Amino acid sequence: MIVARIAFRNLFLHKAKTALIGTIMCLGIMVLFVGNSLIDTAIGGLRRMFVQGYTGDLMITGPTAFPVTIFGETAGGEETIPHIAKLPDYRKLLDSRADVTGTMPMLTGSVEMGIGETLIGQGSMFGVDIGEYRKFFSDNISLVSGSWPEEGNGAWILLSEQSVAMLSRSAGSQVGPGSKITLSALGESAGTVIREVEVKGVIRYGQSDSTLARISLCDSDTMRDLLGFASLRDGAVVLSEEEAAFVESFDPEALFATDTGIRVSDGNASIADPFRTDDTPGVDDAFAPSTTPEAGTVAAQQPDPAWQFLLVKLADSANPDKVMAAVRTEADRLGQNDRVQDWVESAGSTARTAQTVRLVFDLLVSIVAVVVVIITMNTLVVSVSERIPEIGTLRAIGARRAFVRRMILLETTFLAVIAGALGLVLGGGILLILGRSGITAPNLFFEALFGGKVLIPQISIGAALRAFVWILAMSLVSSLYPTAVALRIKPVVAMQGD
Repeated sequence: MIVARIAFRNLFLHKAKTALIGTIMCLGIMVLFVGNSLIDTAIGGLRRMFVQGYTGDLMITGPTAFPVTIFGETAGGEETIPHIAKLPDYRKLLDSRADVTGTMPMLTGSVEMGIGETLIGQGSMFGVDIGEYRKFFSDNISLVSGSWPEEGNGAWILLSEQSVAMLSRSAGSQVGPGSKITLSALGESAGTVIREVEVKGVIRYGQSDSTLARISLCDSDTMRDLLGFASLRDGAVVLSEEEAAFVESFDPEALFATDTGIRVSDGNASIADPFRTDDTPGVDDAFAPSTTPEAGTVAAQQPDPAWQFLLVKLADSANPDKVMAAVRTEADRLGQNDRVQDWVESAGSTARTAQTVRLVFDLLVSIVAVVVVIITMNTLVVSVSERIPEIGTLRAIGARRAFVRRMILLETTFLAVIAGALGLVLGGGILLILGRSGITAPNLFFEALFGGKVLIPQISIGAALRAFVWILAMSLVSSLYPTAVALRIKPVVAMQGD
């Protein structure tokens, strides 16, 4: 208690040094607090925008070696993202978890839009079940005009406000509900696919930037056609009993058998049929009179719908890492090499840029920290040198080395706490002022980084705690060498008056 009182009193006995060191600490914590709060606000806005409007908290994709964005972009060079073969298994697992509030499958692709044979624009499009989509992203999508599609409407599209304005300018006439437009895409297997769709309505996204605001929605079967996946529009595949038996008994290895494929029977050569079974006719019988009985019952096989992504929404109290680990365990069990990733990878370059900005800022903070340590250390060394008689007298009247060490460390701690609190107050004031007016994005890069045209800074408690801990740690590190200098002072110095 005595050493604390002496340490606190010393702050006011050496006002010049206290003011200098305190100012450095105050400015350091203010800059750190404001900077981290701005970055936390930007990342928080990005996360809110993507999680609540586009990607969900987690996303499962088909087998890919690299992260995939919600727009279908991947560093692996895949033009079309594979579908999820075991999607029902994932949905069953996730629906059974209390920390998962919803799942939604979807498709994505880049398409060209036209009226007749005239190209009027292109952009990203999501293939969705509109009922599931509206439920999953209920807070981010609203209808401006037209109507929501209903089951049985056929091929449809919902255009965003920005897309309608762009397409209308290109077409030279108003595009809107009731308009017929063509969609085309170049698929890996089906070549160029063209489909005509009806504009059912115009939508608006609650949270978006200039890129996200142009995304349109279409029915999932149209997107499957454009991507080259099997469409469910034509209904179930109907097979006769004979065709079903052939499919079940077909052996693909027979295509690559080492047999020459020539049969010799009674001196005559014939071509062996690698597809032939005991119950199916071979090449020899191609022109033989048909003895196949009338087809009996017909087998109808309804294929599972192809979906490229499964978006997952978590409860507020959920641990994303824990859920992701459980889904990855299920993916390993299924053996499909499906990818499970968080919203940052799903959002793509925008979110990664924000994370990079934070890393760069942390690097700059580290450099500033070194400078602050050096300046504070030098100032404390000078201060200790000027107090040699005082410290020597304390040693002469019985103060132990531990007493002197605690006194200097407490002086530095008190100064860091006072300067840190003042820096937090000043930083909070700056953030409140910026919060009233907002920071307008100067270009499209910052608009994407801010998650909108204007960034409204928020006071981040986490940033305040990090800044306070940082300045306290730097202060204590800075005082280590001055403390060692003070401990070398001998009591005889006080009697020498030096």
